[in-house]
Amino acid sequence: MFPVIYLTGAPAAGKSTLTASLREKVQNLRFFEFGARLTEHINRVERAEILQSDLREQSGRISTAEHVAAVDRILLEFVAEHRATGPVIIDSHPVTKEAFGFRITPYSLEDFAKLRPTHIWMLYTPAKVALQRIKANSQGRPTISLEEATMHTHTQASVAATYGMAIGVTVELFDSSSPNDGLATELARRLVKSGCAYNEPSSAHAF
Repeated sequence: MFPVIYLTGAPAAGKSTLTASLREKVQNLRFFEFGARLTEHINRVERAEILQSDLREQSGRISTAEHVAAVDRILLEFVAEHRATGPVIIDSHPVTKEAFGFRITPYSLEDFAKLRPTHIWMLYTPAKVALQRIKANSQGRPTISLEEATMHTHTQASVAATYGMAIGVTVELFDSSSPNDGLATELARRLVKSGCAYNEPSSAHAF
């Protein structure tokens, strides 16, 4: 069996940039981006035509706990199907910014245990860096304050820690504020130790 990585972090922590780089560096990497799958699911069952940026902007006004639970089940099937053929990375952040504050829509601990992740990785960045990234390229992310950015990161970390303690898996938090490819290279090499093939990088990626 290959490693299954549960990757999380608050918005603008750099998850998309990291996973794009890992997909270039590691062969046979399987990737499940929860937000994209949730958007697809809502469009299918509600006969809607929303974009992922709409989901980021409106969050709880579009997605319900039932929608999330349905995609949770899809994720379980995805991991069961692919973990024998290559490493799997799950990009998910159960803490969302809402008009009233924040919402946590997590896996039940019982269902999370069924995923059997081998690693839990969280990216974090200083609040001011997150705000700069959102301002430069919001992609539907709502404008937030420094206090809200800090709250989002801390709450997301508490969820990751809860998952780790519940199933006995180490939780690692990585500072993704540095604009270089070092973190992606290090994490790619970790995956290589599991037997995956490594592609030497052809260009640098910035978080």
